[in-house]
Amino acid sequence: MMDGIDFSQEIFHGRLIAIMEYLKKYGRLTVQDMAEYLDVSQATVRRDLQELQKQGVIRRTHGGAVLNGISTTFEYQYHDKVSMMMDEKERIAIQAALEIEDGDAVFLDSGTTTYQIAQHLQERKNLTVITYDMSIAIALNNHPSAQVIVTGGAVRTNYNVLVGSITEQFIRNMMVDKVFLSADAIDRNFGISNANYIESGIKAQLVKAGKKIILVADRTKFDKLAVSKFCDIKDIDLIITDKDISPDIVEVMMRNNVEVKRV
Repeated sequence: MMDGIDFSQEIFHGRLIAIMEYLKKYGRLTVQDMAEYLDVSQATVRRDLQELQKQGVIRRTHGGAVLNGISTTFEYQYHDKVSMMMDEKERIAIQAALEIEDGDAVFLDSGTTTYQIAQHLQERKNLTVITYDMSIAIALNNHPSAQVIVTGGAVRTNYNVLVGSITEQFIRNMMVDKVFLSADAIDRNFGISNANYIESGIKAQLVKAGKKIILVADRTKFDKLAVSKFCDIKDIDLIITDKDISPDIVEVMMRNNVEVKRV
């Protein structure tokens, strides 16, 4: 472990992603083939498959596994995320910024949509903005009246975010007016999940750190699963999404007492 990062968890997460990518490509796997593919023991593969089955994304078969017949999402590189659903993210961010009042203390989760929120805060006065995303902190560097606070932690390579136990401990000791969350996947039964275990632990803490929890997500994130759940739908107060989201998804959210704004 170094600077709050448990590298064994990073390796574990990497194997889970590799298994899911293999299944997405080939449809099924055997424990023996996967052990050779990953260069690990069959016992390690069985433990990994047990975890993925617990997450609901695979189904175990005799001597192997298959996908569970649901759409599963993976973690894209940051530079790939930036170019996805750009217009929708911009509209969502503008609406999210309208939820922020002068004098608010807010936490902006990592992500390309929350980065866009930061770009639309110039008119707000006397803000306190906390984040573990260094790109967001830099975007707010020249804000005329915002106090910008960056959590401690170790840098996650290629994503410009700070992670680890230091980050989580910082969040456990705070309470803000509004938390703006991002997510890789939202499923009506499984809940809200992320493709990276380490950031998922941070997001789980964020759900407890705000008086109002606001999820910003375009329609491509819904009816999907990722490997690490961090909260239930009922834990969210408001979802801001794009206008083309399916009406039945909106109905599910409202049944969970979640307000939905479509832009």
